Amino acid sequence: MSPASRTAAEPEVAALLAEIAAGAAERERRDVSPFDEVAAIARAGLGALSLPVDEGGRGAPVREVLAFVVDLAAADPIVAHVLRTHYSQVLGFLRQPDPDVRRRWVDEIRAGKVFGNAISETGPSAAGGHEFDTRLDEVDGRLVLNGTKYYSTGTLYADWIAVAARVPGDRVATVMVPADRAGVDVVDDWDGMGQGRTGTGTTAFTDVAVDPADVLGSRPRLEPRPPGDVAFLQLYLHALVAGILRNVAADAAGVVRSRSRTFEHAPAPQAVDDPILQETVGRLSATAWIAESAVLTAADTIDAVMEAWEKGEPTDDLLLAASLAHTSVKVHLDRIGPEAATALFDVGGASASSRARNLDRHWRSIRTITLHNPASYKAAAIGRHLVSGDPLPVNGYF
Repeated sequence: MSPASRTAAEPEVAALLAEIAAGAAERERRDVSPFDEVAAIARAGLGALSLPVDEGGRGAPVREVLAFVVDLAAADPIVAHVLRTHYSQVLGFLRQPDPDVRRRWVDEIRAGKVFGNAISETGPSAAGGHEFDTRLDEVDGRLVLNGTKYYSTGTLYADWIAVAARVPGDRVATVMVPADRAGVDVVDDWDGMGQGRTGTGTTAFTDVAVDPADVLGSRPRLEPRPPGDVAFLQLYLHALVAGILRNVAADAAGVVRSRSRTFEHAPAPQAVDDPILQETVGRLSATAWIAESAVLTAADTIDAVMEAWEKGEPTDDLLLAASLAHTSVKVHLDRIGPEAATALFDVGGASASSRARNLDRHWRSIRTITLHNPASYKAAAIGRHLVSGDPLPVNGYF
């Protein structure tokens, strides 16, 4: 299957992705963190895809960014997942109304800095809301950050951490904190069955000094996030699944080609000539193609929101279309993704379960990604909207 993005078709980028892909299965099997691979992506300027060309980027719209994410996930979905917050934060910086603030962070992006996140918290508050215990307070004339976050994907690899914190007046602020600042403790304690080295663990802040210039702003706690943010973050996860499914199809074809024998009662003496195995590989390839196409089509709806916002035009209807699009993609991929990763084993014998091959990593990764939020709730929300006209939820998952 050809690259989804123009970026991955560039010879130097293609060579870098091939190098990353060559060690991905073994890194995952041995539980090795891809620090070098993430750094290589940053050095190559690939974290700056969205920057305008005259500011050192490629001027990539959301569709091209997510197309590259599909390609990167096909090489190594852990590396791609690490950069989820980074690409989202870059889009946020580009919308900064203050030109000096924007210039400062564009310089950091151009310099290859990586951004992580510390948003989610555990506890009794509902997921997706903004009931944060982490606080940014003024103490003796200085700003101090205290709190504990979890699911801090990518922060283990980050130079800067975007932190959501409560501030007076029932507001939520976004605070940028250097990852190496005193009082910041990034704990590598994520123990998921898949996506194990994404750094999706605990980040604690204890009396962390915050420069006022590093507070990007605040909004009322119940106010929706800026246009396109949630849709991009959610669709990004589905781009990861699409990239993994491309690998599922490629590995299925590889398993069939590698089989030196088949069963006595098989319909063909050689596995490569077996029409049943050929059909399975064909179905898996079709599944991967549909997944990529769905992600990129949904990306177009987010680009429409971004373009309208930049022009000062209404975005409500476009936001609804984007929410329906990324939600529909999830509802579909959450079902077909794990099924495809399981069907991969139908083209092999017992040797396909070898730990050396590590083919089960595809199922573990996809299933772990799908657990980010339940597809059943999303399907029900779509149904309520279509049947009764109820609005879709407005939170961190829609």
